[in-house]
Amino acid sequence: MLSRMRWLAIAAVVAAAACSNAAARSDDGVAGGGAAVLAKYCGTCHANGRSEGDFGFATDTAQLIAHKLIVPGDASASPVVRRIEDGEMPPEQVKARPSAPEIAALRAWIDGLASAAKPRPFVRDAEVSAILAADAARLRFDERASARWFTLVHLANASAGVAQLERTRLALAKLIASLTWSPSARAPVAVDPERLIYRIDLRELGWSAATWDAIRAPYPYGIARGAGAPDAIRADWFVATASRAPLYHAILGLPDHESELARRLGVDLASNIASSRVARAGFTGSGVSVNNRIIERHPTRHGALWRSFDFRSSVDRENIFAHPIDFTHAGGELIFNLPNGFQAYMLVDGAGRRLDKAPVSIVSDPRRPDRAVENAVSCMSCHSAGIIERTDELRDAVGGLDATTRDRVRDLHARPADMSALYKQDRARFAAALATLPTAGGGHAQPTDPGNEPISLVTLRFEAELDLHTAAAELGLTADELAARLVRTDTLRRTLGGLQSRGGTVKRDAWSAAFTRTLADTGTGIPFTPSGSFESSPFVWIDRAHRTWTFVGGRTDQPAAVDACRRARLELPRTDELVDAVAAGLSAGLRPDGRSLDAFDQALWTTGAKLDASNQRYATVVDLFTGTTRRADPAERHVVVCVQR
Repeated sequence: MLSRMRWLAIAAVVAAAACSNAAARSDDGVAGGGAAVLAKYCGTCHANGRSEGDFGFATDTAQLIAHKLIVPGDASASPVVRRIEDGEMPPEQVKARPSAPEIAALRAWIDGLASAAKPRPFVRDAEVSAILAADAARLRFDERASARWFTLVHLANASAGVAQLERTRLALAKLIASLTWSPSARAPVAVDPERLIYRIDLRELGWSAATWDAIRAPYPYGIARGAGAPDAIRADWFVATASRAPLYHAILGLPDHESELARRLGVDLASNIASSRVARAGFTGSGVSVNNRIIERHPTRHGALWRSFDFRSSVDRENIFAHPIDFTHAGGELIFNLPNGFQAYMLVDGAGRRLDKAPVSIVSDPRRPDRAVENAVSCMSCHSAGIIERTDELRDAVGGLDATTRDRVRDLHARPADMSALYKQDRARFAAALATLPTAGGGHAQPTDPGNEPISLVTLRFEAELDLHTAAAELGLTADELAARLVRTDTLRRTLGGLQSRGGTVKRDAWSAAFTRTLADTGTGIPFTPSGSFESSPFVWIDRAHRTWTFVGGRTDQPAAVDACRRARLELPRTDELVDAVAAGLSAGLRPDGRSLDAFDQALWTTGAKLDASNQRYATVVDLFTGTTRRADPAERHVVVCVQR
């Protein structure tokens, strides 16, 4: 049975005509072939930055192939074609359907796609470590101390299309720009030709080593890298995690109360209201509010602070038309400009105390799985083009109130033309900030509609279930390699059993919780999550057979060496493995404390201890210089290096 995600993707490919503007068509208009058919019926909602239903690659051939929606060279085996021809898709309510010539063109195109089936080269962890080490080596000492890295390699290995990779790059750059008080921080810099690994400078962002420690602490996908290779955090994890509390609040240093935030922005809320130095608007409906809403704008040293007042009901003191001045609100949202022009956000309760999520009974976000408005990812989506312009309904609706109240409302509520000018000014500031972010082809980021906001889309995709292909890529394996290793232990079969069935998936939270154990059980890496910026990663070296080697300790006897490897969920190497590894450069690859292994000893332990013909115990060690083996008494003391297969 197809997974839910794949079923939705197939349905979207063939049913997207429902939201396409291409209903008017001619039966002979298929000059562009099958690709043009997909673009015509699917592109409006599922390509070019749009990702309805988290499906945005309808015109990306590589993605369609990777997700097995198209079988190159075999249209009859392609799910897209089968479901169209069976009459199951599009749904009955969709009138615009591909014509017979269009279906024939789609078939001919897929049948001719055999040459397009070549996947993007798979990037192994050893290659990633080499790129990171080379980039770190190019930096001066002060640059290296403040440099940190992000990676998109796992997305590329999972056959992410061009659009998805570009969206993730933009989401990373936008979020980082939205998390700094520095007025001139640069966007992340790509350090490889494929633009899959990016570097930032903490100094430019105004972040400290402690800031990065706060980011790194909850990271569940840590893995030890080779000598000289710095750590790299997955870009999609960062986007999905740092755009929400508690990490969002920690990085920006948001205070616990709106009054303290206003003070930091140079705003005296009460004084501004008392002296009418605000611009207000009140209205009955907004994108997220369940009831009435009032918004007000305060000028700040960096631009503006917009504050909303939201209500549990629309009666008594919560009826803003009956109580436009002395209303009682239940909470609100604060939107303010950072020094670089980007926007930041804070949710508060009725007393002004900071919240992580707002109550669904007051405001809701239909794009989030639980419909809760969550700071700040929900706000970023809703305000993807900046402040939303709303027409004030209060200024001209207070005729039945007393004169003092009417005058006070007109003092606080700006004239329509003046309010419109403020909206345009603040939207232009945000658009100018976005334009500082580079995009593919030398372009610059632009405001979008909420459905295409990159941070929200990347977050939703990250939170989705993982299939075998995606899970394998996150482990640095191909799907076939992971499938073969899932049977290694009962723990793997229990935890990731869903991946063993055709079309099976695993939930993101279960995957994250099991990742460290999965690394060890599948033999794909050594888990490492530093407790601070100055904690060194275990030194590892990956050989040509993709086995991971690590230095465990200096001179010790063989029984202690066996125990040391077992405690690390590793093994002492076999003699032949160790001989091959020494010949391939093991000693130079593992450099604990900057020293090569031969600084500790000239021999390494291998597994195995036997009795010889004279009933004498012996073991085997390998000489680091010559690669030759010799007998050794298990009580001798030699260096311990373990291997993960």
